[in-house]
Amino acid sequence: MRARRSAALLAILAFSACATVQGRPEAPQATVAATGSPAVVPPLGPPAVLKLPTQQKFTLGNGLPVRLVEYHRLPIVAVHLVLLEGGAARDPAALPGVAGFTAAMVTEGTKARSATQLSDELGFLGASLNAGASMDAAFVSGYGLSRHLPRLLELLADVTMNPSFPESDFFRVQDQRRVGLLQQRDQPGAIASKTFGKLYWGDHPYGHWAGGTEESVVKTTREDLVRFHADHWRPGAAELVVVGDVDVATLRPVLEKAFAGWKGAEPARPAAVEAPDGRRRAVLVEKKGASQTFLILGMPGIARSDPDYVTAQVLFEVLGGGSSSRLFRDLREEKGYTYGLAARESAQRLGGVSYLGGGVRADATGQAIRDLLAQVKALHDVPVPATELAYAQDGLVLALPGDFATAAGTAGRLAEQVVNALPDDWWVRLPERLRSVTPSEVQRVADRVLDTGRLTTVLVGDPEVVKARVAGLPLGDLEVRKP
Repeated sequence: MRARRSAALLAILAFSACATVQGRPEAPQATVAATGSPAVVPPLGPPAVLKLPTQQKFTLGNGLPVRLVEYHRLPIVAVHLVLLEGGAARDPAALPGVAGFTAAMVTEGTKARSATQLSDELGFLGASLNAGASMDAAFVSGYGLSRHLPRLLELLADVTMNPSFPESDFFRVQDQRRVGLLQQRDQPGAIASKTFGKLYWGDHPYGHWAGGTEESVVKTTREDLVRFHADHWRPGAAELVVVGDVDVATLRPVLEKAFAGWKGAEPARPAAVEAPDGRRRAVLVEKKGASQTFLILGMPGIARSDPDYVTAQVLFEVLGGGSSSRLFRDLREEKGYTYGLAARESAQRLGGVSYLGGGVRADATGQAIRDLLAQVKALHDVPVPATELAYAQDGLVLALPGDFATAAGTAGRLAEQVVNALPDDWWVRLPERLRSVTPSEVQRVADRVLDTGRLTTVLVGDPEVVKARVAGLPLGDLEVRKP
């Protein structure tokens, strides 16, 4: 049994250059079969419609809020416990990575069960149990047959309330995390992301790598994890999402029994922290002999709960959302500078960043950045044509039903809603809101979230190749750093 890592968007962007590029499906074309006769391609069927059952809410006796979505198509249940104060933004300043380390350890044994016993019980049930942490929250999730729900909830509650952090497993997981960080030393995407996070966010709670550093992981003790768990894993700062073949009358008593021993009010929250205003600056991290330059260009973005978030989704779909996007068509297909560049927003609970980035040919670094900035300028200057806008909207809307096709997928999406305090009808209303975005709104939000005058740029590449090629670009003074 292995804890699942909850990847933040910054990490996704960091490794996008190594990912397979998947485009939107093209319109069906007639093909010629081996016999020479045209093959008949069946027409596309009607698009799937997003249908979400009502969310039913109640609160357990210990103060834990629960939301249930009944899903009776199959005899399965997915559960997703969100720990709202257990994310990496809560890491102690001197020990970055503690939140993720704590989450990784809760499934390694409890006061009543060893890791092996947990694995054996889950295997007998045909169920799964995972834990992890993002920047904004930690989670414990499980999945299994509805007839085994009481046992699954018993196991989930046990790892949540009673992790024992056994020393032998602690040292094993500690070594795994340290080795993972060592491996990232040679990964340009990880180097760029870590450098960018600290450069942009500074002392903000988001200003460190969620996995910590090699030094902090080695310095962390078992007692640090015990303390973090006691301080931040409490029912008063959590919410449980249940999706599956169960009703409130059946679920509630099972939950009351499973979580009866879990106590604790919400811990005191620190004062809200202002997101950085952003300013023009550039860092080149030296990687001699690199045939590619990995680059991240970031600007101040928006929080996940911001009213402009939906319009921003359409904006980034147009700019860099896939094989039909402007960046893909211009910098990859027409000019051959890159395998793929992404444009995304990292919209989190305390603020966000707008990103452009990926790997480009080292000798094309300067021109690739010029073209990136030109594409951004075009979004400021000229409204998106109606056909292009509609294609981006279709891509986003038609992808939504797939996110809710399974009980586990639905639970994960509702957990996202919990983390960001979104209204209950968020997903139900989203298709209509995406469809209603206008070219003028896209242009207005581009002015807000794509401000290249406040650009923070990180490049990982060979200084002998890159420096001359970025000279004269509006990036600010270039600082060269050792890796």
